[in-house]
Amino acid sequence: MGSVAFIASAQNVIDNQGALIHTDTTAKSIFLIFSGHDVDDGFESVLDVLKSQDISASFFLTGDFVRTHQELVKRIHASNHFVGAHSDKHLLYCDWIKRDSLLVSTENIKKDIQDNIIALKQLHIYPRIFMPPYEWYNQEVVKLTNDLGQQTINFSPWTRSNADYTTPEMSNYSSSEEIRKSIFTYDKANGLNGFHLLIHPGTSPDRTDKLYRNLDFIVSELKNKGYQFSRF
Repeated sequence: MGSVAFIASAQNVIDNQGALIHTDTTAKSIFLIFSGHDVDDGFESVLDVLKSQDISASFFLTGDFVRTHQELVKRIHASNHFVGAHSDKHLLYCDWIKRDSLLVSTENIKKDIQDNIIALKQLHIYPRIFMPPYEWYNQEVVKLTNDLGQQTINFSPWTRSNADYTTPEMSNYSSSEEIRKSIFTYDKANGLNGFHLLIHPGTSPDRTDKLYRNLDFIVSELKNKGYQFSRF
């Protein structure tokens, strides 16, 4: 499984920072995860596919997104999808290189998460699971999250699905074709039981090759392989 450090139980995988990155590896079920902050171009497309495929998924939304898309968020929740917190302002909590170093004070991290939870509660949504902004965190962030009654989760890191935010001028750019290939290649070699598969339903306009437009194909292919889809 590459260089990712993890602690495996019979069913779940926890990474070395303390986040759940793989749920129930004994079940042939996949957790589709979507996040939202400041771009919303693909949400309607994603919701249409989930409805037509008759599956539920999990959405992690920032406070900023919730406040500016209240009707959309209520519709997501009413459609039996899980809605969880993703920070209020989408702050980068810790350094990309020196991961142990916080870039935001513990007090402000707590407030950022609490404000996100408050925004959701105002819509009568009561989150219990948190996905950190930028999907980047350390052990201290996980502890702060636990102290607020939230479980930290992240995507399963063994495919390139999270790279759908990249744009062509970036050195780490991944096309949708490359991402699709990484998903099915990993499945063939290892299986996707309990996998957390992250797709961004809002991406930069500089990326015209939107992975979310491939969602119907991806779900159909995985269903053909015998997978079901779960939500948190």
